[in-house]
Amino acid sequence: MAPDLRSLKDRAAALLARGRYAAAVEVFEAVVRAAPIDISARQRLADARRKAGDVHGALAGYRDVAESYAAMGLLVKAIAICKVILELDETHHATQVMLANLYARRGLNASVPSAGAEQPPQAPAAAGPPDEHATGEEPQSDGTATPYERIIRAACEAAEAGVDDPLAPEIEIEVCEPEPAPVAGGEEVALMAQPPRWFSTPIFSDLSPGAFLELARRLSLRRVARGDVVVRQGELGKSLFVVAAGKVRVEREGKDGTVVLAHLGEGEFFGEMAVLSGSPRVASVVAEEKGELLEIGVDLLLELSRAHPHVAASLTKFYRRRLIAHVIDTSALFQSCSPADRAVLARRFDARDVAAGEEVLREGLPSDGLYVVLSGELEVVSGGRSVARLVEGDLFGEMSCLRGGPASATVSTRRRTRLLRLPRAAFDDFVASHPPALKAVSQLSELRRRALEARLKGQASGNRLLV
Repeated sequence: MAPDLRSLKDRAAALLARGRYAAAVEVFEAVVRAAPIDISARQRLADARRKAGDVHGALAGYRDVAESYAAMGLLVKAIAICKVILELDETHHATQVMLANLYARRGLNASVPSAGAEQPPQAPAAAGPPDEHATGEEPQSDGTATPYERIIRAACEAAEAGVDDPLAPEIEIEVCEPEPAPVAGGEEVALMAQPPRWFSTPIFSDLSPGAFLELARRLSLRRVARGDVVVRQGELGKSLFVVAAGKVRVEREGKDGTVVLAHLGEGEFFGEMAVLSGSPRVASVVAEEKGELLEIGVDLLLELSRAHPHVAASLTKFYRRRLIAHVIDTSALFQSCSPADRAVLARRFDARDVAAGEEVLREGLPSDGLYVVLSGELEVVSGGRSVARLVEGDLFGEMSCLRGGPASATVSTRRRTRLLRLPRAAFDDFVASHPPALKAVSQLSELRRRALEARLKGQASGNRLLV
């Protein structure tokens, strides 16, 4: 970028900071004339016109920017600009209609099948053998169901009521390919060179055009300043977020102080696991710079699932992928995996529905795989005594697989439960091809044995007990 153009941008930003909006407009107009493909400059010009009181000029500028982002496949940024437009004019829906039309033509229509496709997960009529989907009642509306379970139930009720909306089939777990590094040639050239990011926004990518338009209309735009705490560790999650502009960091408070877990940028999600599981936040998220976030509340997701049943299938896909990725990333068993190996391993998990009161593992019999609790609740019983309860995100069954022997406890469902399972054969293949994983076996086995003995003696408590 030429020094004089940078100087113009700095001058315009300084004028904005001092409240000289009309002068800032003039300078930003000069920037846009010099670099017409610089979308960020066109957006700043619209911002300056808005502050200067030129609503008509601001609307025209924002619409131009939104159309440019949408045409490039930068869906999250386009939605954020649409929300700004609606702040200026509540009746200005033309841009969002344009987004919906582009979304419908995005070349991914296979993700939204025609009417008559398989329905969202529903309770079968009778229990099957251990490897089949088992029957069970949906959780009662007594406050015990997680948001994820409520969303699935809403979709099932809508489907039974004959809601006319295309439904997604059972979706296999996917792993997004990493985006290529920016190319040389300046910020605006790198932006233009990036491929469409439909797959980098998983909650959006599988929606029908109608559901997408409703979500885009009703989600909230939240502006943050550097240092703002967006979500706080320990609080209950009521919303998930998508970074539309700026950067945030994920950090966790522990005994040894604050640990930074990740840095997230445009198009990335956070907060979804606490929202869908109904669990407290396990980390805080802090804005690292001025930015904009798209906020999606759990009540909105629930309403969308009722009106558009296939939304539940999209959320199921998203939730499963994130939960499996978390398990693989945090378990000591999988630390030796390369990113490519982790992607292959993630695809080998399958899903099971189990009715209330059913045994998943029985003490003294071998496990048929490694299990992850997607939703619901299970009880762990050893020697006739209840020693633990398992909830969303908990693992069990891997020690029997690792030792090649029987399970040390019986694991049964307390209510209808959805599980993700890595089959025994896939688990054995993984261990055989990753010798470093075997080094963790003796340590894990000893830790689990001590934990079980402590609980049987009443000397320990907690949920996480692998059997």
